[in-house]
Amino acid sequence: MSVEAEKSVLGCMMLDDAFCREAIDGLTEEMFSHPKARKIFAAAVTAYWQGKNVDGVTLVGLLPEEKDTLLRLADQVPTLRHGMEYIQIVRDDWQKRTIGEGLNRIAMEACSRTPEDSLEALKELIREQELLLRAKKESGISFSQALERFIEWMKSPKEAENVHCGIRCLDHAMGGFLPGSITVLCARAGGGKTDFAVNLAVRAAKQGARVQYFTMEMPAHQLMQRVASFLTQTDGIRIRDRLLSPEEIEELELLLRRFQEKARIHFVEEARISLSGIRRNMELYRPDVVFIDHIGLMERPAAKDSYRALGMVSNGLKQLALEMKTPIVELCQLNRQIEGRKDKKPTMADIRESGDIEQDADYVLAVQVEDISEKTLSGDAWADADVYLLKNRHGRPGKFQFRWQPQYHTFREVETKYG
Repeated sequence: MSVEAEKSVLGCMMLDDAFCREAIDGLTEEMFSHPKARKIFAAAVTAYWQGKNVDGVTLVGLLPEEKDTLLRLADQVPTLRHGMEYIQIVRDDWQKRTIGEGLNRIAMEACSRTPEDSLEALKELIREQELLLRAKKESGISFSQALERFIEWMKSPKEAENVHCGIRCLDHAMGGFLPGSITVLCARAGGGKTDFAVNLAVRAAKQGARVQYFTMEMPAHQLMQRVASFLTQTDGIRIRDRLLSPEEIEELELLLRRFQEKARIHFVEEARISLSGIRRNMELYRPDVVFIDHIGLMERPAAKDSYRALGMVSNGLKQLALEMKTPIVELCQLNRQIEGRKDKKPTMADIRESGDIEQDADYVLAVQVEDISEKTLSGDAWADADVYLLKNRHGRPGKFQFRWQPQYHTFREVETKYG
């Protein structure tokens, strides 16, 4: 396998200047197992740094004795698209040989060494290989690799990548919830953030997404009251106080069971869950999108102050989202500063406790509802609500109008121009 990959690397170098630089950056002469391959690679490196084209004519001029081999190399390349894979095969095979040779050397010298010296030699070999593996993981990707991935992504089918919530204006502005993204959903206490989150979660589930909802502020059966009210448009107080007639209960149950057959929502209720607890549950359920209600109630690591501790939680959630390629929606509260402002328009600086939350976020959504203390909301009545897209890492910010019906725990989109 190694020799064929080495031939393919050399052939790709002769066919493409950009790949030639990738191979020179990623390989060294010693990584080639075949003597002829080492010789040709060394000549190619020399030609490249002299500003010459690394093609068949140049290499034959440098290595006339290898003319037949060089002429065959370019013809043996299956495809340039897999050039980076050939480089990786050569690197991996070289590392395997290095480990094998190191172990053989330690075994042969064991008789003349003390057990302690042999053990130290083995540890040194392990340390060297760990450094190589770490360097491989942290080396990133080249422009040509990124280009290949981008073109492949552009040509791939659009379905089943981003999670859409079914709210037209937000799906259009945000492109849905992207894999590995963090969406911060914030509002003042009692400002409708859980209602809005439930709307997003239920709508995403209707679109076919597997939804996992971590609730720390209320038990799952109370969240189900909101889900039932939203889906059936039944007054939430009547559900809460169990004032429905037997016929209404039967109809409600029928609608919820129909929803259950098509949608998948998994609730996790814990008073104070940790990052490791969220990871464990995500690994078990494998959701398409995660909701955390809310981040301020999560278990925090030891730190000098709560501000830094919450920042560490935020950083950890971002890493988890990227690692598992799963979008996470974090609910959080806005501080009281917004109340002293004349227009009461929220800003990212109003997010309570931690600047890391806004820094780690791909999107920041702030819900602002009108004062309903003097309103009696029943029937078709509503309160005006604005949802501000304060941060949009993948597009423009914006402002969207909704009608909030807290009696049904429902946010209804109002036609809004965006862009």
